[in-house]
Amino acid sequence: MLPESSALNRHRVQLLVSARNRDEIEPALLGGCEILDFKDPFKGALGMVDAETVHSISEYFQAHPIDIPVSMALGELTDRLADRKTLLIPNFITYLKMGLAQTQGMSHWYSEWQKLKQQIEATNQTRFQWIAVAYADWEQAAAISPHDVLKAALESECAGLLIDTFLKQGQTLLDHLALDELNSLIDEAHSHQLKIALAGSLRQKDLATLANISPDIIGIRSAACRGSLRTDSIQEQLVQAFHRQLEQHFAQTNSG
Repeated sequence: MLPESSALNRHRVQLLVSARNRDEIEPALLGGCEILDFKDPFKGALGMVDAETVHSISEYFQAHPIDIPVSMALGELTDRLADRKTLLIPNFITYLKMGLAQTQGMSHWYSEWQKLKQQIEATNQTRFQWIAVAYADWEQAAAISPHDVLKAALESECAGLLIDTFLKQGQTLLDHLALDELNSLIDEAHSHQLKIALAGSLRQKDLATLANISPDIIGIRSAACRGSLRTDSIQEQLVQAFHRQLEQHFAQTNSG
């Protein structure tokens, strides 16, 4: 255990765990999840869970209220523009996020993004905290560059910026963005009081490197799943092990 003075001085990093359904809620929470996220890993990087799953999750929270933030992925902006379905968001959701794949060259993406966020809030009569999403492999995703997404996040007063990977083919966030570039994005965001979350197939062994910079949130899915397969199920002991390593690495770096 750290001395009290060191613990007070360290940079506090929260662990976000992405669950796909009701059955994965308890393993995530018992393992030490501090932000609970919902997405469908079978539908891509930010796949949205279906209406039946949302209903099941809502029933769970009615019976078992929790006191940590809950976020939900809404897929890609282009998905939402294509289907035009009305999105009903449960009232326990704090954060919402949409990816920007296939928006490269779309001159009006920013106005469409803003308009869609406003429509979702009007439909649900709720102001959500929005998380802008930048893909580290943005060129492969035909997306907006991380620096441009950060600029858009600041202009639109988002609550935070998530830097993730679009393709889930064995490469991690650190395979696509150098630590110096990540640090530059984090410093710029923090200078405007914007929170930064890092995700993208991150593993326990990546934490030693990430502890050299100061993200606010580390998000995982595959590292929490059996066999490190993002489409398998979350295991409490894997979340617990990752959370323990997260605390140890960031405590060591920031108390040294």
